[in-house]
Amino acid sequence: MAYDYKCVPVPETFFTGKTGKDSHSAAISSYEQLIKNAAQGGWELDKIDSVESLQKSGYCAKLICKTPDVSVSYKLLIFRKG
Repeated sequence: MAYDYKCVPVPETFFTGKTGKDSHSAAISSYEQLIKNAAQGGWELDKIDSVESLQKSGYCAKLICKTPDVSVSYKLLIFRKG
């Protein structure tokens, strides 16, 4: 069976409200809501994966500013529908 796939990025940080509240539960609820919203329309959560992207600095940035290449890691929710 052939599936269609979609990837949904997971935010680095979930806003959990003011300090002093149960931030752990609020973060979990936010994560659950992200999954529920992405699953609408018959999409099924297949897996959670990590992806890394590398942004190379331009020639002038490397030469003049000594700007290094930047590596960024992302978590993705991967959904499928078939």
